[in-house]
Amino acid sequence: MATKINKANFFAKMGVLHREPVSLSGFGEVFIKALTAKENEEFEQIIVNSDGKMKTDISVKAVMVIKSAEDADGNKLFTMDDLEQLSEMPAAPINKMFAVASRLNNVTDADIEELTKN
Repeated sequence: MATKINKANFFAKMGVLHREPVSLSGFGEVFIKALTAKENEEFEQIIVNSDGKMKTDISVKAVMVIKSAEDADGNKLFTMDDLEQLSEMPAAPINKMFAVASRLNNVTDADIEELTKN
């Protein structure tokens, strides 16, 4: 029998942000977190033009890393000021962090493809 949903247990269960460690060779661990609804909307506003098309002059992967990467204590590692530098980094560590962030935030390849087509 399923548990009845009420506001108290909804917020208790859904209010816990999930995060996972990502081991980066030579750097140690970075923690990737699930975004809040507000952070997810900020992410979308950064990567999408006013006409609903994905911006082509920005690294979606780097933006997701900026929004979701934390240190062990839960402090953000990057800000949007780091976008250019992260965009110029080798793809392997960015892809590794993006893969975890995408899974935790339910961002699929189909989502990205849909934004690219619009």
